[in-house]
Amino acid sequence: MSLQSPHEFYNVYRDDPAEAKREAYRIGQRMGLAIMEEEDIEGQGLKDLSEIIECAMRQIYGEHNTIVEDGRVIISNSGFCAIMRAALTHNFSWRWIDEHLAWPCLEGLASIVRCDYELRIPSARCRGDKECIHVFELKKDK
Repeated sequence: MSLQSPHEFYNVYRDDPAEAKREAYRIGQRMGLAIMEEEDIEGQGLKDLSEIIECAMRQIYGEHNTIVEDGRVIISNSGFCAIMRAALTHNFSWRWIDEHLAWPCLEGLASIVRCDYELRIPSARCRGDKECIHVFELKKDK
């Protein structure tokens, strides 16, 4: 599966943030389906979500740190980030591309496993934090 570079994505969608998020979500879903089929993942649990995220991150970054803990899948990264590199190299908003491409793509990826996972981002380097932490957990009833 080929993907647009973050720079290409930004140039296409920068004037339509809502469509950017929708397209990124769909990209995540396509990635998730391809990974599930390729890796023969069929479940709907946190371990299955973790496996899919690990596979996606390996394809993009080479490796990644994903753990299942206390009913959550936690992704942490303080090393290389392709999104950061693209934003700094091509001089576009790192935060915009995280919020409109990276994070919705992860949500789309998770939706293939179960539609009731929620993504929280308590720490993001695009906001000045020392590392990116992405947390998936089941949505709480409100």
